[in-house]
Amino acid sequence: MTTTTKHPPHGGTPPGPRHASLEPYDVFVTGVRAACGDPGTQQALRRGLAKPVDEVPARTHAALLRGGLVPDDVRGSRRRAYYAVAALIAARPRAQRLADADAATGTDTDADADADADTVDGSGSTRAGAPGGTSLGESLALAVVRQGPDGVKEEGVESRLHLMVRQDVDGIHRMLPGVLRQLGSAGIAADYACLLRDLTAWDRYRDSVATRWLEHYYRTLRRERAAAARRGSPTADTDKGSDPGPSAE
Repeated sequence: MTTTTKHPPHGGTPPGPRHASLEPYDVFVTGVRAACGDPGTQQALRRGLAKPVDEVPARTHAALLRGGLVPDDVRGSRRRAYYAVAALIAARPRAQRLADADAATGTDTDADADADADTVDGSGSTRAGAPGGTSLGESLALAVVRQGPDGVKEEGVESRLHLMVRQDVDGIHRMLPGVLRQLGSAGIAADYACLLRDLTAWDRYRDSVATRWLEHYYRTLRRERAAAARRGSPTADTDKGSDPGPSAE
């Protein structure tokens, strides 16, 4: 199979070729970023933040449906995932959205597809920039090990992750805006295509997705700290602390 999208590195790891399973989600993310170039559309998409589809304004529907951004055959909790990710992208500060778009480069690479959104089986790479994408668990770990004043406290992130993986569809969507803001404050851009794939599977395969997020979180922490120790970086000695704690935002 052929994939056409690479994503920016997270935590300094070079990006790899994307699995073909992520291509439709990458297309959606690219389309939303382009649509956000119009301030009115950006605001319309942002109005859907943490809301069920039947509670978003008419102009949010128009922004997503007029140009066919959301596939016509998407229904129920899968459709809510598209609306949610569009709102999360639109809520990102303009400069960061532009940086995300500039960092995403296209290339033709042969790669085998992994599981799609309807058959998430809990497997997947734990390497940043890996073909299977960067999971939310991995992104949170990268936020923890990030050096400097923008770093976040491990205990607070861990508690929030543990709360998040127990949520139903409504709960995970309520929490996501706060979690994504936390990533942004640490300078970590979420892999929105990977997040969209996971959210479309949440209703039926929550346990598998949650297990993968947890595995990626702890493995990434261990790997990044081992790498920092080899470099003699202070990241290896990051103290645990507590932030305001988990919140079902």
